[in-house]
Amino acid sequence: MKNSFEIFLGLRYLRSKRKRSAISVLTWISVLGVAIGVMALNVVLSVMNGFDEDLKSKIVGMNAHIIITGYENQTLVNYDQIAQIVGKMDHVTAVGPYTEGQALARSKDRSLGVMVWGVDPEHPQAVADLNKFLWNAKSTDLNQPAQPGSGLPERIFLGAELAHRLDVMVGDDIILFLPILQQTPLGMMPQSEKFQVVGLVSTGMYDYDSSYTYVSLTNGQKMYQLQNDVSGIAVKLDNVDLAPDIAREIRKKYNGQYFVQDWLQMNRNLFVALETEKWVMGIILSLIVLVAALNIVNPLTMMVIDKTKEIGILKAMGATDKSITFIFIFEGMFIGILGIIIGIIGGFVLCELIAKIPIPMPGGGMVYYIDRLPVKVDPFVAYVAIPIFSVILCFLATLYPARQAAKLEPVDAIRYS
Repeated sequence: MKNSFEIFLGLRYLRSKRKRSAISVLTWISVLGVAIGVMALNVVLSVMNGFDEDLKSKIVGMNAHIIITGYENQTLVNYDQIAQIVGKMDHVTAVGPYTEGQALARSKDRSLGVMVWGVDPEHPQAVADLNKFLWNAKSTDLNQPAQPGSGLPERIFLGAELAHRLDVMVGDDIILFLPILQQTPLGMMPQSEKFQVVGLVSTGMYDYDSSYTYVSLTNGQKMYQLQNDVSGIAVKLDNVDLAPDIAREIRKKYNGQYFVQDWLQMNRNLFVALETEKWVMGIILSLIVLVAALNIVNPLTMMVIDKTKEIGILKAMGATDKSITFIFIFEGMFIGILGIIIGIIGGFVLCELIAKIPIPMPGGGMVYYIDRLPVKVDPFVAYVAIPIFSVILCFLATLYPARQAAKLEPVDAIRYS
């Protein structure tokens, strides 16, 4: 086996009882430092990756992958024809019209501004996957009651946080004041509609849960006086990553007649900020691994001093500079790789614990969009990129003490050791 002699000596030096116990302590401190650095890098990047994925899943779950609207907020007249044509395109799983508008929601003693979405109760998934986030309700509950006296025909879903802030529950009534004026005996007043709350939507994202409401498409058209028009058409795909390509195809098909946006365009600033933050955190945490790798220099330097006589004897017996260099590089790499393995195992265990034991986020989702600490391990980053990066740093850290050992003159090493 090539370099078997050097490997044998390197392992022997690591196992031998040294005169200076400080070397052994420094060795284990170096192992622990590398392990902590690798573990911290793995865990933080996994948490940020989980945050990115969790946010992405909620955004694409509660929003369309692609929306088709008119320019300058113009309504769509022939939306049925557009929906039929787009629905036949590859990778399209759902197409549905929607209305969109703002209103002031008022309960008995509280008022809040809300966003009102009108959706088809039978097929809402193109606009929002309501059935996934509703509490003890289903999207068809927005339809008028089959029997008279079973409640108001105008029905509404509220975000869970919005319902809490309005102090209403399922079965209560609220009034929506619309930005449309109408003539009354008291003068011009905002148009208002009374709705019965029939379900609560909880996505875990504060921005959605505190401001979104959903009514039937028919009620949405009536509220905002759209007659048979709609605000836009929502499209859902079987693969969200194909949204930019499908949106481009739709623009070409209609020659730019409609304004077409995919979910990445609608949330570009957010995801660019997240990606930038992930890179910055990765670079900062890499410095921890760098400092830990540089700590390998200390025990190796002391080991060279401690083994000066042995190095002189080996060189006097014919050991080359390359062999001496390899011995101490091997020792340093052994320390570094041991730390990397411990760090990878520790990071994996910690990520599994975070995944199984929910850790609540401060503010309950108001600050960080989500209410718990998410985690998603990227196998390539955690088990390939980070270990390779760490091994390179550890290798570079071993070069100086290894070269110092190789430069020792046999006579001087034996005489002055």
